[in-house]
Amino acid sequence: MSSKVMETRYYEGCGREGPIRCIFLGEFHPVAGPKIGCQFPEDYISKELFDSISAYIIPKPQIQKCTMTVNALGHKIVGYPIRIENPRYERNMYLFNLCFVCDSWSKTVQYEPVVKKLGEHLTIMEEETRFVSSGSSKLPTLLAHLLHDLNTYRRATLVGDTVMHLKVLEVRKDPPAVHDFDVPVLVSSVGLPRPGRPPRTRPPEDSERQSQEHLDVEDDEPFEIDMDADWDLTTRQLLPFINGYNHVSKIASDTNVEKTLVKSCIQNLVYYGVVILIPVLKFSNMYRATPNLSRLFSDQEMQKSCLTFINKGDLKEKKEVDENVARQPSLADVVTVLCALQQGTTLRAVCERHAAALAPALDVRRLIVFAQLHGLVRCLKRYPVYIRNTSRPNGFNSRMDAALGIRRLFTGKHCADEICCIARIDLPTLDQIIDDDPNVAVIWR
Repeated sequence: MSSKVMETRYYEGCGREGPIRCIFLGEFHPVAGPKIGCQFPEDYISKELFDSISAYIIPKPQIQKCTMTVNALGHKIVGYPIRIENPRYERNMYLFNLCFVCDSWSKTVQYEPVVKKLGEHLTIMEEETRFVSSGSSKLPTLLAHLLHDLNTYRRATLVGDTVMHLKVLEVRKDPPAVHDFDVPVLVSSVGLPRPGRPPRTRPPEDSERQSQEHLDVEDDEPFEIDMDADWDLTTRQLLPFINGYNHVSKIASDTNVEKTLVKSCIQNLVYYGVVILIPVLKFSNMYRATPNLSRLFSDQEMQKSCLTFINKGDLKEKKEVDENVARQPSLADVVTVLCALQQGTTLRAVCERHAAALAPALDVRRLIVFAQLHGLVRCLKRYPVYIRNTSRPNGFNSRMDAALGIRRLFTGKHCADEICCIARIDLPTLDQIIDDDPNVAVIWR
């Protein structure tokens, strides 16, 4: 790859993760001063490079036992400097720093807990057996083992007098804010299937880490909840109500849990990829197909997953009795519905138009949830907007006063679902208020 392309794709702050290029142990020698005690691969960090940044590798006491990152001269170095005070050392103290070296463009925040844990572990070993300062012959092997396992498996185990497990955790972006009108959909969890994924089996300890990028495999019970899993009390109470149709306000009401606590719990589940948020499913909604819909035609696993997910379970047993009633949904049925979704046509109109041709076992609601979950369609939301101010009515009218209070939300910033949750009214009531006022326009986006 040319240097020009590298400069375009890889740069500081691009968010890409790179491998660990080198692990070295920097220490302060009582005579020679700061130096590299051991590194793997050998000579990756030259003496000239180390001397130019040694003040940051072996820093002043004020910033010791703090995670530090130095990005200089084409390398990004993550370390955790340690200072051990003991009269057995020549200067009554010993300074060292085990550092990871990555590319200058690489994101390294995920390595900081590993470097800190390693530094604290080496501190204990040094205080007990002088493992570091004595220049143990096991140190190069240790660094080579760490470099290989952390890059290959993103985890490593150090076995000695004590056993220490290291794991590189994925650093995720902050989750979006959870609103009253958001609908959580179960996507993934430890021991639980994603929609379209069978329950995962635990891989052997010595097997390589399996990729979890592809979601689309057959699964008969995508919303199965394992209540025996090690959930916290609030999550355990909410999970049975996360079915892809209940919005946050309804979940809080049905579980009798404070709404702010429900939002916090669901936001935590979103952060860890257990659920994702979609708009409230209504047959009065308009949906529009996205370019990702073409993936459905070529991905056979997604086709199989979709057909399993949208099948009504209560009609499977009727197949032997009535073949016509229990006809299973086909890919043609799915494509017919999804391709008919467009701006200006509600989901109800699409269902009524194709009701006779679709298989009775096809669950349209599940189809829309599945399509939104995989980005095949997008929901168009309604935003009421006042096009001009209205004069105040004469006299007192409680119904009109209530309507005026709701109309203050018609700014174009609040969708219809949000207004219903804030004003605590149902959608037909909001539609009536909008239809009765000629000064209100509706924007679909």
